[in-house]
Amino acid sequence: MDRDLFAERLVTAAVASWEIARRYVVEDLPAPLLFRVRLDQSYDGDPAGSGGVGISEDISRRRAAALQRCDFETVVGELWCDGRVPEWVNLAVVGRTGSSTIVEVVYCGRSTADEDRLYHLDEGRPPFHVLGPTLPVQYDGTRFSIHTRAECWDRDDLDIVTGASDRVWALNIMTGEFDGQALAAVPDLPNVEIIEHDACSIESADGLAAFARFPKLRILRLRLSEFGTFDIGPDSRLGALTHLRISNLPNRPWGRRAWPDSLPCLTGLDLEASNALWLDGRLPQSLQRLSLTAAHIIGPVQLPHRIGHLGVHLAHGTDEDIATLLDGPTEITSLSLRGTPVTDVVLPNLERYRFDRLDLVGTRVTTAALSDFRAGHPETGLYPRSGAQYPGAQARYLPEP
Repeated sequence: MDRDLFAERLVTAAVASWEIARRYVVEDLPAPLLFRVRLDQSYDGDPAGSGGVGISEDISRRRAAALQRCDFETVVGELWCDGRVPEWVNLAVVGRTGSSTIVEVVYCGRSTADEDRLYHLDEGRPPFHVLGPTLPVQYDGTRFSIHTRAECWDRDDLDIVTGASDRVWALNIMTGEFDGQALAAVPDLPNVEIIEHDACSIESADGLAAFARFPKLRILRLRLSEFGTFDIGPDSRLGALTHLRISNLPNRPWGRRAWPDSLPCLTGLDLEASNALWLDGRLPQSLQRLSLTAAHIIGPVQLPHRIGHLGVHLAHGTDEDIATLLDGPTEITSLSLRGTPVTDVVLPNLERYRFDRLDLVGTRVTTAALSDFRAGHPETGLYPRSGAQYPGAQARYLPEP
């Protein structure tokens, strides 16, 4: 595609997204536009395995930071390359500064010079697709604040959040710049229910206490930085929290033995570590969903007696590891061992449960053992369905279907 034509379509699509947003939000949206580019948002398999060039996570994060508030020419330069353009590009207003409206640019990782392969021909400006701003939960047709979902990359964003603190329902923190003194720079957010911190470097013996001052906080997702000294701590209590996810956990003890007292309403817990996952003590009996992803687990942990979904994804896990974990629960509705290299030896430990769903994709359980288990448990949805393991699935944890 000609560069000028691509640029023209980008302009018209961006203006259209701005016009749509003005009909929905309560704030005035300035006419000047800035752009927030989301890198390669399609799933295209494993590019490195097919001859493509992978981008390291660190480089990707630096690029994302550089493109979080950029001008029109930067967007064109990012998306157009020697006549090739992404197969699809979605545009929607996601925020505003004091003088500009921020348009989010979400694009496909596949690029082409063949215009017949472009999406959204029916809109008249392929590959662009114009969307309205994300609607609030239980949207009732009335205007809402563009700050309902806020994103904080730097001090300028923080100032915007501070000025709209009572309107923020969900907050994405993309930097560790404000983690000093337990997030003291972040204003009180009386109505925030979801916080995602993508670069958490809180250095505290009571890390969750930094979030205790948000009274309606239900969902907390933390990705720990490589060099932080995060610890859950003994005194933090988040009485409204129902779902907690912590990823990039350190290869050391990081928590305490008495989870239930600090998180009395917790129903969902996801813990991820690239090396060992250190666990000790008992997890809350209130848990309905638990996911553990790591190389292996260190430390004794007591799982709830009854749990709806349990996912255990251990790259170096053994049959004995799984047997030890399952020593406590008496009832599990759904179990996923996807990507954990257990063998037929683990199956006797599963016989006492009446699973609705059992996922053994990417394990070393044999086809014959799968067939026998399926015959003995016709009520269980067993994966893989065919009885044959997927090639290469043992090498890494694959997303669940």
